[in-house]
Amino acid sequence: MDGTNTVETVTEIIEEVLGEIPGELSPDDVLAARKWDSIASLEALAQLEGRFGVSLDLRRFHAARTAAEMADLVDERLAVRAGGA
Repeated sequence: MDGTNTVETVTEIIEEVLGEIPGELSPDDVLAARKWDSIASLEALAQLEGRFGVSLDLRRFHAARTAAEMADLVDERLAVRAGGA
């Protein structure tokens, strides 16, 4: 999966978790300005890990402020998995 598709998929998952209208959330929107809370964060984490088949570092995930930053984390884990690590 390339980075563009990852960003789109992550953004769609976050929109769903937040109950946003599809296409309303930009990948660079700061999630704290939305209805982002600890429950939404954990739900998104579970959905992202399930969808992409990766395990994300909880601290790094919580430090991510945007869907684009979360997509970068997913891409990093996908690259590690593809490299056999």
